[in-house]
Amino acid sequence: MAEAEVNQRLQRVPTVKMMPVFMRRLLLLLTLSLAACKPASPPVVATEPPPVILPASARELKPAEAATWMAANPEALILDLRMPEEITREGKLPGSQNHDFLQDTTQEYLATLDRTRPCLLYCALGGRSTHTAVQMHHLGFTQIMILKGGLDAWLKEGRSVVKQQP
Repeated sequence: MAEAEVNQRLQRVPTVKMMPVFMRRLLLLLTLSLAACKPASPPVVATEPPPVILPASARELKPAEAATWMAANPEALILDLRMPEEITREGKLPGSQNHDFLQDTTQEYLATLDRTRPCLLYCALGGRSTHTAVQMHHLGFTQIMILKGGLDAWLKEGRSVVKQQP
């Protein structure tokens, strides 16, 4: 295409000056509206799970209280809800049974336990114990104790544990 022909075609293209006032104002309004838009902020993602409300049948015990409670209730079920690797690494409370909370069979396992027997639950910090206490309450358990702060709090107080051989 020759330069003259291009210039001639460009002269036929409407410019802003050639637009009616209404169209210029509309174009200005649209430009300002788009400029004022902010990108959508990313959705807020929860970094912590919602708090678990303990049922009335469950009570948290500090390590010293738990030790006293265990001595007064030798028939109690002491349930360690940690993974086997955690038990091998840190040890476990004397007389405790292990059931890994993260297994899919936790609900079925809890259903096999004696609901009239007092229970002390513990894990590393207390989160798994709290969730298990709620499950046990729904299954009809009435005497549920939780080691507040888990085995971590127990060890920080210098209390003894049983170490398993790897």
